[in-house]
Amino acid sequence: MKTLLKKVYALRKKNNKPGVWLQHLVCETAGLKEGDPLYIEVDEEREEISLQNKPLSEDDYVIHVSGRLNRSSGVRRPLVDSAGDRYSFLSLEDKVEITVYRKGNLSRIVVRPLEYRLKSTCTIPAPKDERITFTSICAGAGIGTAHLASCGYFTPVQEIELETDSAEVIKHNFPGGYLFNGDLRDCHETVQSDMCVVSLPCNQASSLGDLEGNVMDDLILATAKIIKSSKASCLLFENVPNFYQQDCWHSLKELLMDDYPYFSEKQIESWDFGSIATRRRKYVVAFRERDLFENFQWPSAPKLRRKKLKDFLDGKRIEQEWKPLDKWVDSFNSRNAWSDRNLDKTFVTGEAKQINCIPKRYRGHSASSSYILNDAGTHWRFLSESELFRIFDIPDTFSFPDHTSITRRYEMIGQSICGRVFKAIGNKIATSFMKRALKGLNNVARKVKEKVEPISIKDNGQLELII
Repeated sequence: MKTLLKKVYALRKKNNKPGVWLQHLVCETAGLKEGDPLYIEVDEEREEISLQNKPLSEDDYVIHVSGRLNRSSGVRRPLVDSAGDRYSFLSLEDKVEITVYRKGNLSRIVVRPLEYRLKSTCTIPAPKDERITFTSICAGAGIGTAHLASCGYFTPVQEIELETDSAEVIKHNFPGGYLFNGDLRDCHETVQSDMCVVSLPCNQASSLGDLEGNVMDDLILATAKIIKSSKASCLLFENVPNFYQQDCWHSLKELLMDDYPYFSEKQIESWDFGSIATRRRKYVVAFRERDLFENFQWPSAPKLRRKKLKDFLDGKRIEQEWKPLDKWVDSFNSRNAWSDRNLDKTFVTGEAKQINCIPKRYRGHSASSSYILNDAGTHWRFLSESELFRIFDIPDTFSFPDHTSITRRYEMIGQSICGRVFKAIGNKIATSFMKRALKGLNNVARKVKEKVEPISIKDNGQLELII
């Protein structure tokens, strides 16, 4: 049976008794419907609970899938909540690992205590695919994965994401992929892949950050372990520029240097690649082998006709929600903290050639965001979801489940990356792999026996040895 999902969370209890709590993501991945029977087999010796949509043995305990109404979609979604003495071997203090397997119409869910071994790794063989396989660490809603997949050269083999609603979006768009939903530090199994894409939380590098140093250090150790387990040949990091000035980044680079001695970095502004919105990010690639490193070149900003905001907007026939401008201005003027803010790009018309960066909290009222001003200059509105799709160049194949709230959709888009830049970098990485293949190196793993001098190319193009 194929592994589709692994989820880790704290054990649920009812009346101080341990229980099995299968959230919507687990049930939907298993293809369960409300009212379906579930056959339960408990193996205390192996400390394992198996739930299957078809009988396991004559001694099965049978429960039925329940459901709960989702307010955003108005549709009931399946869930399982079962407690009792039969699960007494599970400790209420420990986390559990839930794995979903499927083969055709047969689904099996296995619940067991979480086992994590820091000093060992577990690498799962990748499925056969002629494309470049990749694992995404801190995948968000999977928009970056969709960008790479749309290039035609890449196949995602594993997504790792903490937030459950973001993981639901990933599973909605990539139902056949392997998804780990949980803390990075609890991820023990990694699918072997050609490339790892890493977008670590930037909270510590932001003025709004709330991640303490020791927590971030733990995430760095877990990230290094996952990367090494993947046996990837190429790494692609994306983050705000200040992230790479933090101790956590230098620690991660040091942990990876023995396996990935070749680094190159580039700061790129999305507006230069055709986006109407600014979005300055720094990208870093690292390679295990020198030939891939030497084959790689950063994409150059294309020569293009600069579009105006109206080229990204919905048609006038689409009804929008407009808000009074004077109320926004009154609120702005009442806040002393905003007194020095420039409003030149806060309210813009369709003739604008550049707007501010679209953040996670775009639907909040902020002078740092950009909003659409009506022709009369009396009302304003947010950019619509479809307009954000065009601005971020999100593929048409990507969509949100109906149950994802509008607020979370905006937050997920605001946390994502510009498709124009990401696809341009992805194509350059694919070119590097292609050059290797054309030289006949795809079937010969190059092993560097002599001592490798680590090399890094700085953002300014300067070549340096890493000591």
